[in-house]
Amino acid sequence: MFKSTRIYSIIAVLTLGIFLMTGCGGQGAQQKTEQKAQSGANSEKYQVAWGTAPAGGAWQVIGTAMLEDVTKANPNISGSTSPIGGFANVIGVSEGKLQVAFSLSATTGDAWEGKGPFEEKGELKNFRILATLFPEPTHITVLADSGVNSIEQLKGKRITPGPKGSAVEQDTKRVLDAYGLTYNDFQSQMISFDEAAQQMLDGHIDSILYGTMICPAPNIVNVNSQKQIKLLSLSDSAIDQIVKSNTGTIPYTIPAGTYKGVDYPVNGIATLCNIIVREDMPDDVAYSIVKTIAENFDRYPTVASAMSLAKKEEMDRDMGVPYHPGALKYYKEQGWIE
Repeated sequence: MFKSTRIYSIIAVLTLGIFLMTGCGGQGAQQKTEQKAQSGANSEKYQVAWGTAPAGGAWQVIGTAMLEDVTKANPNISGSTSPIGGFANVIGVSEGKLQVAFSLSATTGDAWEGKGPFEEKGELKNFRILATLFPEPTHITVLADSGVNSIEQLKGKRITPGPKGSAVEQDTKRVLDAYGLTYNDFQSQMISFDEAAQQMLDGHIDSILYGTMICPAPNIVNVNSQKQIKLLSLSDSAIDQIVKSNTGTIPYTIPAGTYKGVDYPVNGIATLCNIIVREDMPDDVAYSIVKTIAENFDRYPTVASAMSLAKKEEMDRDMGVPYHPGALKYYKEQGWIE
């Protein structure tokens, strides 16, 4: 009888211990899960490779500043920028080699629809927009004393359409196509932004012919600081054709006085710089990146003057490609969208 009672007591103690362990353990696990869910982007380590652009462009500078702010505000997010640019940024995000990248709205439109440089790959649907920033308008630049007053008069002359494979170069093709022109109608050199300025100053090219470019463009400002330039407008029919044919493209006029001595408005088109991410980026990470950028928005014009054309409240601007749910959550909280 004594042995039997002792055995029952031991069983009771063991049962109570198991109950307490499972009960407390389950409650602890639940609390940890809830804490993890509440901690947002800080819940997991997240490594970012941020695609920007080749040297001489503003994307590299802006991307570096934004990533610094993001990693400072969110200790569990880390990463670095990659100076790639153009449609390669979109492919990099689509293939998971980049987590974040800058692109132009017309380029993301091409990717979404499987057009242009994405024709062989077909429609890319596994990326999303995080934010839309500033317009990048047409810059067809010649020297003021060149005697060139129209795009047609550039036939046979030495031009640079932008670095090979860049988003700028792709938009230049759109402009030329609207005039029934190709690179075969010019002496074309696909050189870097910095090289383009020096080549024009040295008299080796006749036109920096960019379908779109940040405004004011640093390399064109460089030329304009030493020689007087002239910017050529697109015709109304060319603007209409380009906008109708390309998702993410809008009419845009560079205001008079944007560049020294260019005291007249310059009509053309623009695509907008946007930030893209993979669709499978965790919602809390996307939310945290957008929130950090918005909270530091006022400092970015001091980093790159092109950001002075961007408006925080228009980060959610519809350019024809869906936004990431994490970004939409922040924009709804701000009352920018319903």
